[in-house]
Amino acid sequence: MQFSRAAILYNPAAGGGLQQAVLRVAEAAEALRQHVGEVCVFPTEPDRRADVLAREAVQAGFDLIAPCGGDGTINEVLQGVAGSDAVLLPLPAGTANVFAWETGLPVDPVRAAAALPELAVCEVELGVVEFPEEDRRRFFLLMCGAGVDANAVYQLNVDLKKRVGIFAYFVSAFRQLFRRIESLNMQIGDERIAGSLAVISKSRLYGGRLVLTPNAHLLERDFDVVGFRSTSPLTYTGYLAGVLTSTLQRFKGVRWRQARQVELLANDSPHVYVQVDGELAGRLPAHVQMGPERIRVLLPKAYCAAYPERIVAETPAAVLDG
Repeated sequence: MQFSRAAILYNPAAGGGLQQAVLRVAEAAEALRQHVGEVCVFPTEPDRRADVLAREAVQAGFDLIAPCGGDGTINEVLQGVAGSDAVLLPLPAGTANVFAWETGLPVDPVRAAAALPELAVCEVELGVVEFPEEDRRRFFLLMCGAGVDANAVYQLNVDLKKRVGIFAYFVSAFRQLFRRIESLNMQIGDERIAGSLAVISKSRLYGGRLVLTPNAHLLERDFDVVGFRSTSPLTYTGYLAGVLTSTLQRFKGVRWRQARQVELLANDSPHVYVQVDGELAGRLPAHVQMGPERIRVLLPKAYCAAYPERIVAETPAAVLDG
């Protein structure tokens, strides 16, 4: 599949933490020009976020949209590209790069841009979280979480995130253990699961390289869903140890399910939050479903090999005309 016009979108204020990789956006653009006839770079502005820029780029006829940043930047651009015929090429360069770690895309914007001929265009069903009380929705590519993890995102120290990157999320999560853990209910079909954390995922990886939902895949038909029943801080330290040692399945208070739709309901608090792809999205109640919206994403061929029905096209070795 050939591309004629590419738009690289990035936040000039991003790139803090350990990588500073977003500063290489010019190099990434140059690498992409080896394969695409026209490449334009668009920085975000305070009143023109990445979702607005993405929507404008699609309307202007750009057929390749390349967000340069972390999972949050990719998610923001996703809101402006969903429902269009444009193809998404993430250029990982942020605090958290779960998308890259999950799929095998290089965790470097220049290398990811240069890898274009080695990628395949795949059709991906999007996760959609709807907030009925606010009459709005949010798309996600990787995961949706409600409860403890989203509350950690809500309490995140932004200045600390700029200094230490993804470790700021773990600091915030650890602090949740010293606060009252709110409860929620997760409804899957006729089954209701009470607990304090629900993760509805399309990604095996969570919070970096931790494997939380081992049966998840971006191209899979169903979500891989995990619910944590306990509201005890002490039990949560055990959950964390179980994740780190790959023994979480031994805990009686953890439930895994496959589903295409999940209802998330607050139990006794109006302040149970929801995150998507590591970004705060809202608070309960919420309805989460797979699709029907889809998006075309460039993925490493090895990652999508088991799902040939989802491959739309492979990029040719030489894309640039002339």
